[in-house]
Amino acid sequence: MFESIYTKLLSDLHNNIKSSPIFSHHIDFVNNANRFSKYEYTKNSDFDEIVVDYIASMTDDYFIDLYEHLFNKKAPVQYISYFDNV
Repeated sequence: MFESIYTKLLSDLHNNIKSSPIFSHHIDFVNNANRFSKYEYTKNSDFDEIVVDYIASMTDDYFIDLYEHLFNKKAPVQYISYFDNV
């Protein structure tokens, strides 16, 4: 799943696909946080690093949801709730 997501997001970034979550959920957020410094994330960072930063910021649930969103299929994992064994 990591490889699939990484490859897809890197491709979206290289192809400037603005509808991709890497833009709307990550790059736009970082650029907005830096809006007063005129820092442009995609012009000042390596694309590989941008994708790695985005993936590193994800929770497990977000990662699974993103996989299902990007590939329109159920993630191949068995999810066990924190409270299943309580």
